[in-house]
Amino acid sequence: MHVQVPKPLHGWRQFAGEVGIIVLGVLIALAAQQLVADLHEQSEAHQAERAIRGELEINMARLRSRHAVRACVERRIEELQALIDSAGTNGGSIATPKWVGRPQFWTMQLSRWETSSQAGRAALIPADDLNLYGSMYPFMERINTEGALEQDAWAELRALEHLQRVTPETAFQLQSTLQRARYINWRMEVWYAQLQAIFDRLHLNVVRNEVPASRSACVPMSTPRDQAIRISNSFIQDEP
Repeated sequence: MHVQVPKPLHGWRQFAGEVGIIVLGVLIALAAQQLVADLHEQSEAHQAERAIRGELEINMARLRSRHAVRACVERRIEELQALIDSAGTNGGSIATPKWVGRPQFWTMQLSRWETSSQAGRAALIPADDLNLYGSMYPFMERINTEGALEQDAWAELRALEHLQRVTPETAFQLQSTLQRARYINWRMEVWYAQLQAIFDRLHLNVVRNEVPASRSACVPMSTPRDQAIRISNSFIQDEP
């Protein structure tokens, strides 16, 4: 039995050419689709990186404001130390301060990093830069936690504004609170130095802190409260 292979209407050569055109068209379409996907991925990576860099720049601006009043915080801690110590030599009596003040607490922003990470966009950023960005955020989280604890400590220390005498038990409690405030202040400075080193490696921009910086801890303790609030440039006028 003889089987005859059907021939294309216009010959095998023309048929092969038509198939080649189809294949080439498919390849071009796939390449174009991949190019569009790559461009979209690059755009998402750029947007994610820009958002993260902006967030870190804002956080570092706030930390620089905190660093700027470091000397005031350290001096106030030593003044309060001397005040508490004086109760032991004056039968418990102290020179009641009119103002104690506190270091200002700025919340470190984390939302842009968290959003980019959860959406998978952070993974599109070059690995070396991504590792550096990622190494900064644990510090930011610790600063948020420690900053809240620091505010609690200074709230206790401000009780001195209402005391004329300090019992040994109260003095011990205040000493403990003061040491906690001293240690947190030291840790803040250590973290700031470590973050600044990474900041420089990433060539992040130095931006202005948009949240008003309070100089509450820099105001002399002999300053009446109403005047101290005005001098400290506090945007919370009814601060307790």
